[in-house]
Amino acid sequence: MEQKNHIQETEKLLGRLDDLHASMEVPYGKSRDEIWEAMQQKMTAEVKPVRLWIHPVRMRFLWAAATLALLMGLGALLRFYHHTIRTAPGQMVTVTLPDKSTAVLNAQSKLTWYPLWWTFSKKVVFTGEAFFKGPHGKRFSVKSARGTVAVLGTSFDIYARKDNYRVVCFTGKVRVTSRTKNRIILTPGEKAEVNTMGEITFSKKIKTSNYNAWTDHQFVFTATPIASVLAEMVRRYNVKIDLEKAVSESYTGNFSAEIPVEQALNIVCKPFGLTFVKVDNQHFIIR
Repeated sequence: MEQKNHIQETEKLLGRLDDLHASMEVPYGKSRDEIWEAMQQKMTAEVKPVRLWIHPVRMRFLWAAATLALLMGLGALLRFYHHTIRTAPGQMVTVTLPDKSTAVLNAQSKLTWYPLWWTFSKKVVFTGEAFFKGPHGKRFSVKSARGTVAVLGTSFDIYARKDNYRVVCFTGKVRVTSRTKNRIILTPGEKAEVNTMGEITFSKKIKTSNYNAWTDHQFVFTATPIASVLAEMVRRYNVKIDLEKAVSESYTGNFSAEIPVEQALNIVCKPFGLTFVKVDNQHFIIR
């Protein structure tokens, strides 16, 4: 049946060609069969591929551009691919860097490094508080908002938050450079603090163990403003503490960070005649 329909359709088409041939004012020199055969040949002919010719100089330019784009993409991958570790309130984490050195991160800290670029630049970006220790090379550096620490030794503590920027050298040497290019080299037992203007304050013969006591879950404060003490407690206990009155005094003392928050608040508040109210397990008000 399908073959019969196909024959009928073909006959109709040929009939239309006859009509068209007869209506032409200028007689066409080919018969109906010749026209039909020519049409079939055109319809079944293979399409020949078209060769695109490119001038050799232009070809070299295109290859160079493609190679440059590939290298730039690879360089961007190496340079900007990174790992970031963040610690939550009440959390402490030890991170092992590509050179096998370690960084102990205190609560609410952030450390970023570039593993694929490490061979070219041993640099980390940091905010918060951390104790760095290990076989650092001379090119190892820690960058923060207020300054950069270049390592010339093995262990040091960095405190880099909005209210303060402090570096304490435990072993070896470290060079501290502020964002205004002021710099100082620290040796064991020395401390540098950088203010918001980029000015560096230097201290020596300090008791270094006070500055990494937090790694052993200890609070140690020396002439520290009450607001800063409470801020550290907020990070450690993951609570909210509202100070309803202005307090200008500073606190000096130490206590375990593993005691209940209510007991810690009592230790800090009592010397200044302050009291606190427990709103709930996560919220306290000091009056």
